[in-house]
Amino acid sequence: MEVPSGKVFSGLDLDIIIGLAKFGFVRYLKKPERLQSGVMSNFYVLGREDMTDNVEFEWLIGMKLAQLVCENTAVDEVRKPCVIGIPVAGSQLAQAAAMASFKEGIRTRAGQFLCHRGMREVPKDHGVHRSWVNGEADNERHVYWSLDNVVTNGGSKVTAAERLIESGYDAMAMPSLVFIDRNQGGIMKMKEAGFQRIVVAYELLDLMVAFRKLSLWSAASTRLVEEEIGANQFA
Repeated sequence: MEVPSGKVFSGLDLDIIIGLAKFGFVRYLKKPERLQSGVMSNFYVLGREDMTDNVEFEWLIGMKLAQLVCENTAVDEVRKPCVIGIPVAGSQLAQAAAMASFKEGIRTRAGQFLCHRGMREVPKDHGVHRSWVNGEADNERHVYWSLDNVVTNGGSKVTAAERLIESGYDAMAMPSLVFIDRNQGGIMKMKEAGFQRIVVAYELLDLMVAFRKLSLWSAASTRLVEEEIGANQFA
């Protein structure tokens, strides 16, 4: 199935798209909620219990993310990709990607599986790893990636990058993997802030077309989302 951006969805992508609607990872809200960006929105991108309560769906997402990391790792890169999930949803996605990489044999072209590290919402003030990340940066062993479930205006990515830098990671140079771009200018804002490499799995406008074509959402609901995106641009 082709969408306006020219992307063709089939196989794993189609299974994930169906799951996004079925389990409410992308959810239409009758009552608008305030996002971290400050905008009131009638749709929400989750990636919490909607994913972790449905492990078969979580596994598919992990496979997709592992494939993206490996496909976007240079042929001559021999270090192991280590994915750092931005809490909370990103941490679950990072673990899913690493586990799927190992179990499904998804490797870089140099033969490396993925690994992952946890990032905190509040820095630890006792014991070892008194920082935002569980583990010190080791650039000889790892090439680090950050991962989050969604980008709206890019603000939370900048905050996470500041915390990663504080913990010794080169956050602006490391690849940033975003599962869903809400198409509201967040990617451009990230680039303006200094992020050097951004990889996006899915764009929300493409998902709306797919939801409509597959009858996963009503045409009216997808049109309302498209109208909201157009009316709330940050770049």
